Amino acid sequence: MRTVETPAKFECVLRLLPERVRRAAEDCGPIDEIRLRTDRPVSFNAGGRNIVTDVVVSAQELDRVVGLLCGGSLHAHERSIAEGYIDYMGCRVGVCGTRRISSINIRIPRYIRGIGGELMTRLARDNFRYGTLIYSPPGIGKTTLLRDIAASVSSPPYNKRVAVIDVRGELFDSEMMRGCTVDVLEGVSKAKGIEIATRTLSPELIVCDEIGSPDEAEAIMSAQNSGVPLLASAHASSCRGLLRRPAMRMLAENAVFELFCGIRRHAHDEQFQFDIRTRSELLC
Repeated sequence: MRTVETPAKFECVLRLLPERVRRAAEDCGPIDEIRLRTDRPVSFNAGGRNIVTDVVVSAQELDRVVGLLCGGSLHAHERSIAEGYIDYMGCRVGVCGTRRISSINIRIPRYIRGIGGELMTRLARDNFRYGTLIYSPPGIGKTTLLRDIAASVSSPPYNKRVAVIDVRGELFDSEMMRGCTVDVLEGVSKAKGIEIATRTLSPELIVCDEIGSPDEAEAIMSAQNSGVPLLASAHASSCRGLLRRPAMRMLAENAVFELFCGIRRHAHDEQFQFDIRTRSELLC
């Protein structure tokens, strides 16, 4: 297992921030999230710890950071801001507010190869034939795990054709997936991306992140009639909580997914712990 370092992206993010925020960040070690709030303390998430600083940013300073994240054009990012995020170099920035943004959360991506562990072994044993849903509460590392599996499946010894549906520009990473047999669809909905990939790319596995709404699940279910397995993720703290969501139960009952994998890990630990169940085990 090896971590693919992202110092260039982290340094680019730091250069957008006020000097005193940069100084505070330097004392925290590897940072996963940077949170700026108008007239409230700046905080960092590092190694599972929430570090609250005594640094406070003004509305003008936050506006300047948002402007830099948007490349000087908020108008060009109106659509994504309305959906609660800005994409900056593959870093997803959560935003509060539309006309006037009051806080932002900059998530620094981590690219770790070889963390698929027990789940990767199970998928390979079945020759990647089955749809699989990864679930956990937010912030555990679902996207990190999806990214690693997509890279691993599309590399030797498997060399499968993998289509990545990257709605928000944070799932695919060109450096990590250099040399992989991956096709990437950006800027489309998950359902539309699955439809296009199935119709035009002949994938052996489709990967997408964060399935949520009933409408989305309906469209995905319709697009999945082709039989190409889907590897996806969803927010849930347990399998019972997962099935309380009508969209997830519908996908399970209609056999879009045959495997369901809950994940967790401890702070400062790159190793995942997996709870893998079949569809019949989950629904019994």
